[in-house]
This record gives sequence, C-alpha cells and structure tokens, in this order.
Amino acid sequence: MTSLQRAAIITAIVAVLPYIVFKILWLSGSSVGSTTSAGGEGMLAPRFLIGNTITLAMMVVGVVFVVALTRPWARRIPAPVVFVLGAGAAGLLGPILLGLPPGILIQALIEGEVRLAEQGMHPWVFGLVYAGFCALGVAMAIVVGAYVIRRWGDLLNTPPPAPSPTMIVCGALGILPFSCAMAFWAIAGPGSTGPQGMEQPAQRMVLAMTALLGFLCLLCPMFSRYLGRWPRAAWLVTWTGCCVVALQGPTQILLAQGGEIAPVVVGIAALATPGASLFGLAVLRTHLRRLGRTHVPSSRDRPRLGGADRSA
Repeated sequence: MTSLQRAAIITAIVAVLPYIVFKILWLSGSSVGSTTSAGGEGMLAPRFLIGNTITLAMMVVGVVFVVALTRPWARRIPAPVVFVLGAGAAGLLGPILLGLPPGILIQALIEGEVRLAEQGMHPWVFGLVYAGFCALGVAMAIVVGAYVIRRWGDLLNTPPPAPSPTMIVCGALGILPFSCAMAFWAIAGPGSTGPQGMEQPAQRMVLAMTALLGFLCLLCPMFSRYLGRWPRAAWLVTWTGCCVVALQGPTQILLAQGGEIAPVVVGIAALATPGASLFGLAVLRTHLRRLGRTHVPSSRDRPRLGGADRSA
C-alpha cells in the first residue's frame, strides 16, 4: 500500500464518521440537527427509518470497499463486484464532488453567504455531511482509480469507441432528455417540476455538473478518434457520466424533499437509467470485441492474458 492510498483510506474513514453518527442517532429517535417540529418522532417514521438504514449501510459498504481494494488479495475480488460498487460511487458522489465546491464559491461571491434550501436540517449538518461526501469522493477516486489501472490498465490504452447506431439512439433517448432537464433546472431553478430542495446556487451547480457529465458521456465515444492522446481521461468521463445519468434519477426520487416526487423527475429517470446503462455497457462490449475479448478479464484469466497483466 502506498502512502497516498493509506492517506486516502484514513480520509475516507474520517469523512464518513459524522454521517454515520448522524444516521445512528436518527435511527435511535434522536432529533439532533433537525429543525422540524416533529423532532425525534419524525425520524422514526417508516420513510426515514428505511432511508436512513439504507444510506447508513451504503456508507459502510463504501468504506469497506475502499479498504478492500488496497489489500494484498484485492485482485481476487470478482470483477462484477468492483463494477457495481465503483459505478455506485461514481454515480452518487461524482456530481457532489465536481459541482458542490465551485457552487459554494459562486454562491458565496453572489450572495455573500452559503446556505442551502430549507430541508428540515440545520446548515451545520449539511456542512459536515457534504464536506464528508467530497472528501470520500476524492479518497475513492484515488483508490479505485489506482486499482482499475493496476488490474485493467491494458484495456484503457485506447479511448471508448462508439457502439452500434441502434445503441447510440437508445442511449440518446435516455441521456439527452435527462441532461437537458438538469441543465434547464440548473439555470432556471427546479420550480415545481424539478428536484425539490435544489434552489440555491450551490445546489444548482450540482445539477449543472450532472447535466454536463451526461452530455459528455454520450459525446466522448462519438468523438473517440480525437481523444487518442487522452484515452484514460475519456474513459473516466464516459464511465462517470453513464453512472451519474443512470443513478441520479432514482436518487432524486428516493430522496425527494418531503416525499413529494415531481412527475417530470420520474419520467426522465425512467428513460435515463436504462438508456445510460445500455449505452455504457454497449460501449464496453464494443471495446472488448475490438480487442478480441468477450468479457472484462478477472483474476482467473491472468495466465491467459500473459505478462502484461502479471506485471500490472
């Protein structure tokens, strides 16, 4: 384990501690950080119990995942496990990590203060939680990125190719409406049709980054011939964008403020999640087929892949 990876693990653990503590307190009925009149009783409502349990488990899994990728036996982790957990991290944390810091700066310059839309929590709760999310995102990017390069770096030497025209259309039908809607809500505000509780400039910058990643994940494979000098950057953008589009719609539905789900959000999510998933998988399948492979290699393929894999 390198010193950078060790620092990333420590950062990840420290970053999630406030979030985990809040979740445990809320699951026990505490109203710490809450501004609502319901207090601790509101936290025991089924919606909050289920949501807090799931998000607490996700955070624990994320930290375990980061630690596991640095262990000597990490190469034996099944590829689908790395694929799913890595996709979850990229899709959920990507817009926060890339959008929130510049959004906070813009809001501070415009309004002279940084505050989020009223969501029933004190501002200091959001400060601790979202600062932790950003730190966790950086830590996971370092650890997961290094792991992917060690294990599958030979697959990333050429940029992501465009899939078949059919899959391009399928992807565009899901990705473009989602990205256009996010861009519109980022500029004009969510109003009554978009994701509620995202009115402030810092939050709208997250929507803007979500839109940008969506557009780029569709465009990068289309212009792969011009990205030969930056193949790994092109893969990173394509991968992150597809994950963001696939996961942000369901996330906005599950975390809807007050449980009020905007029908438009549901509609674009119903298109975006399958569209981005199919497009991303089609890009990967096209790439593997051009390399003469039928699947992402796992540890069992090492003897057949030869010295390049063993030396990674």
